[in-house]
Amino acid sequence: MGTVFIRPQGAHKMRRAVCQFCESPKRSQAVSYSSLQRPSLRQALQEPACHASNTQFEKDFTQALAPRPFVARSLEPRRLASSISNAKSTLSGIKEKCESIQQSDKAASEEDVVALLQQCLHIVESFVKIQEPHEKEKSNATSSLLDLEEKAGKKRMPKKEERRTVDVISQLATELLLDDKVFISADVLELYTKIQVLLKRADYFPQIFSMYANKPIPEANTSPVQFRQQNPKDIKNAVPSDLANSALDIALEQKNLSLALAIIDTSFCAPAFNKAKLFKKAALPITGLATAPLASYVVATWAANMQNTMDPSMATGIAFTATLAYMGFTSSVGVIAIATSNDQMERVTWAPGIPLRHRWLREEERGALDRVAVAWGFKNPWKRGEEEGEEWDSLREFIGMRGMILDKTELMEGME
Repeated sequence: MGTVFIRPQGAHKMRRAVCQFCESPKRSQAVSYSSLQRPSLRQALQEPACHASNTQFEKDFTQALAPRPFVARSLEPRRLASSISNAKSTLSGIKEKCESIQQSDKAASEEDVVALLQQCLHIVESFVKIQEPHEKEKSNATSSLLDLEEKAGKKRMPKKEERRTVDVISQLATELLLDDKVFISADVLELYTKIQVLLKRADYFPQIFSMYANKPIPEANTSPVQFRQQNPKDIKNAVPSDLANSALDIALEQKNLSLALAIIDTSFCAPAFNKAKLFKKAALPITGLATAPLASYVVATWAANMQNTMDPSMATGIAFTATLAYMGFTSSVGVIAIATSNDQMERVTWAPGIPLRHRWLREEERGALDRVAVAWGFKNPWKRGEEEGEEWDSLREFIGMRGMILDKTELMEGME
């Protein structure tokens, strides 16, 4: 039978049940509230847990107090130092290969250039992955306290080593593409753009974009190297839109107006870009319009043979004319709607008198100038049109010379 405990009158109240951790005879003192307080940052980083218990309660308690993000942050300088040392060893090999290419009297193979740029890109990406968590932590409210703890304990790796390594990578990639014996192919241009965008170095983008379409092509297996000119208006010499937009983003981030306009001039304004757009996006519709009369005649002949109310030749002519007129009217309305759409325009619009075909071909150029105007002007829509300054006047003049209008009065906010 179970034992029944009776509390007499005047006796103290019975104690409530407590866990084994608090009642263990091995612990001579009761757990106080101060012992459950969170330890200081320095003690949490340097001292391990004082007690080890087999109970699940103490394990969870210890894991709750473990300062995981602080430990990861304390390991950042070691990771950065190891990445810098690895990058230096890799860069020494890349530098030797670049010097061998520059000193050689033969044309460099595209495979070797692509391999060197891929190694540079791998180094840059490793730096970016390490710096991303640190940049995110700077925006937190506790970042100031963590910086104080790091300064009191161990200093962070100086940024001079990072900047030096970044400068070497950017310089090596640029000098490699500027060499006469190196051909700038589409893969080479893509890798170079990715490297400089991650490094936020956009100074040489206009020159590289111009050389992509105008640089002479070195012929292989010739000593001394012989060159042949390439056609700047060729479709393959057009700078891709995604690469040009990435380069423009860096120029806008650096607030460099002349650099941004130079990037637009050597990419979106190039003759090869307009020719490539015409071939890629208008070739299929133009082919369809060219074959429309033949298709209309075939359909009209089939429809004329299906009726018996009039002469087949007359029915064929009526059906052919009606089908061709319907297709011509529908396609014309579609072309006008595409060429005159202005919903995407914010501050830069087309000047009156610009042909519709030019508007469609140069839409990327107008959109890029629109982004520049938005970046340089007031963010408040009600203040637009009040900008002043030398840079703003030069931007307005540049846009006007391209057959566009900056802040057209009829399209501004409140001026409808």
